Amino acid sequence: MYHCRINFYFFRLKESLVNAVKEITPFEHFYHEFTESAGMDAALTADADVIIADLGGIDAKEAVKALLSNKRKDAGLILLADKDQIVTLMTQDLSEVADIWALPLTKEEMVFHFLKWLKNYKQEKELWRANNYLDTTINGVPHLVWYKDKNGVHTKVNNSFCKAVNKTMEQIEGRGHYYIWDIHPDEYAKGEFICMESEYEVMEKGKTCEFDETVKIGDEMRQFKTYKSPLFDLDGSIMGTVGVATDVTQERIYERMIINNANTDFLTGLYNRRYAYQFIEQEEYNSLTVFYLDLDNFKSVNDRYGHQEGDRALIVTTEVLKKCMPKDMIARVGGDEFLVAVIGDYTEQEIEEKRKWLQEQLDATFAGDEHLKGISASIGTAHSTNGEVVMDALIGEADTFMYKEKNKKKNASK
Repeated sequence: MYHCRINFYFFRLKESLVNAVKEITPFEHFYHEFTESAGMDAALTADADVIIADLGGIDAKEAVKALLSNKRKDAGLILLADKDQIVTLMTQDLSEVADIWALPLTKEEMVFHFLKWLKNYKQEKELWRANNYLDTTINGVPHLVWYKDKNGVHTKVNNSFCKAVNKTMEQIEGRGHYYIWDIHPDEYAKGEFICMESEYEVMEKGKTCEFDETVKIGDEMRQFKTYKSPLFDLDGSIMGTVGVATDVTQERIYERMIINNANTDFLTGLYNRRYAYQFIEQEEYNSLTVFYLDLDNFKSVNDRYGHQEGDRALIVTTEVLKKCMPKDMIARVGGDEFLVAVIGDYTEQEIEEKRKWLQEQLDATFAGDEHLKGISASIGTAHSTNGEVVMDALIGEADTFMYKEKNKKKNASK
């Protein structure tokens, strides 16, 4: 998957040792190149990835000084030195020296040391590869990713996390929750923001958990779907957590819109027939009253003034119903048909008084409108006290009542 070219520079190495190294087969994904010289070569030193220098028989301090001054900062330096030279070298700064191999070296010893070094070098590169995979993955996704120790200190975050909190990785890593999210502890205590308690829940359960959390970003509250998992230490104990969060604020808005559109009438904003049935059949109650309403002469408004005025008549009806029955479930269940569901224990007299009063309020409103004064309302009622209502039967009873009222009006006007 990855390719690693290593340019080895052999300084003053014996031919037998050089040949022993060259015969070693490189590990998978690794490629070896070799240069060598008997004397100090500044250009070869500067170009090398790894320098293996035999200091036997020369001034070790001066040779190391020259090598360090010419090599790249990231290049490895391995010294071959006898015991006396090693003692001398220990008195100077060897922070840029990767290793020291004691002379004299047989070919077998040279191969042993070289392979051991090569394995360590391979582990470093594979660690780089793993970090590169991780960083590329977490920084390439729109989700927030973070790692915390068990005390809640952020040890690593991704770019999306930084963007969300408007801070750099350097500002975030090593800091706690309140600073990162700009939340005062007193604000957090109100329980309106992201729950740190979820971290403790994950560590206590020792498994991945899913949460719906509210996060304050600036002055805005955002909804997040988060997945948090425990991080285990070498001894199996939990040392922290890793979290992934997706901002679902817009999705939640869309969900509410979809639900609202599915449950409401577009023109009036009232609940629709589907929701009315669902409400009555699923709601737990001991006593329920249904008011079923129909507009008399509604068609004449459409015919005379157009559908816009007919729509306005429906909206006016809606406003009156909301004003008169503010705590009850109101639905438009047909063209000019409305239903009001009232939960509560009422006597037949109270229900009838409410029906007449509602009808009077509607009729008075229509009478005061030039275009709607020909409209009136007919209202029927049905009442249940057992809490096990068949919706169609209840509405059918109220509908029958309503048509009796219509017929009374017609007979009275003859």
